[in-house]
Amino acid sequence: MNPTSPNSSRNNRRGLRLPLAALAGLALISLIAPGALLRAQDNRGEEVVANLSEGRVIFCVTKDGMLVGSAEGGGEKGSRPPAIVPIGGGRIGVLLGATEWISGGKTLRLDGELATVAANAVPHGTVPGAVEPNQTTAIEDIGIGMLELMRPQVTEIHRKLDLGPDEPLVELLLADYVQGYGPEVWSLQYRIRQEDLGNNYWETRPLRPAYYQLYPPEKGQPRTFMEIRYPANSTQPELIAQLQAHDPSLDPIANASPEISKSIAAILAGDSRKALLDPVSDFLRAALPVLAGSKARISLAKLDPDHGFQWILAPAEPPPTPTQTKPREPDAPSLRKYSQPN
Repeated sequence: MNPTSPNSSRNNRRGLRLPLAALAGLALISLIAPGALLRAQDNRGEEVVANLSEGRVIFCVTKDGMLVGSAEGGGEKGSRPPAIVPIGGGRIGVLLGATEWISGGKTLRLDGELATVAANAVPHGTVPGAVEPNQTTAIEDIGIGMLELMRPQVTEIHRKLDLGPDEPLVELLLADYVQGYGPEVWSLQYRIRQEDLGNNYWETRPLRPAYYQLYPPEKGQPRTFMEIRYPANSTQPELIAQLQAHDPSLDPIANASPEISKSIAAILAGDSRKALLDPVSDFLRAALPVLAGSKARISLAKLDPDHGFQWILAPAEPPPTPTQTKPREPDAPSLRKYSQPN
């Protein structure tokens, strides 16, 4: 599956769907070669730490709105759950992967900065001569804005990371409604490139994000739950597979009321646009703790063309304010396990 640009035509973008790729959690100690480079290390601080947001994210586009739920899990103890962020009332962002960076005693939380980055992107509305709102350019602007935000942190990594060529360091999910087009969901994946400069000193460069369209699916493909995991190596089946198999832990929830039964049946038939938002919301609110565990941190939000973003179940810890600084949690997973030894 190849990425596509949001600036390509709508018809060309419909069939692109996300290959579920992610990485497990980590922290990275940036080791620097002797001499002048070591002095640069002393000036910058001895380590760069990146902590992870891990778990699963589930989107569902219904007849009268869009839902997104998140649940922690699948990673190391101390990781954060996927971060759902309202963006200007009309868009949802979700961040996965290395979302918290600590360097020189300062902390950068990407979920705290996302709304500001989005506010600086091309606003909603129609550009002169355009036939529809300029949403695609805004998505690209958000993608590049996040890249520039991460760039100073990523370039401080000078040790080889054991990541596959297609494994993203950060994944950003964006969902919105486009006038004259309808709902869409995108995955922006941020990968890195490393070059060995000698003496086990690696130059690390963040690459431009790769854009994958999750919704709408290719013509003829089912419209159902969309599930993204981070890391992607979980052996647990996805929600849709569990429902299709009549999992005994989910069947009672899926049939808790006639309204829920009817909406879940429409989703299983591959036509989520016939399902109603409220019954699917009730289902997810009850199903997420079953999927992730009763003590797992979960959150649930909705988005519709008329009322924008609304929390159904707000996270216990809201996104921090921009440039908020706080100490690293002792058990927070980090890039350390992805850092190859000397």
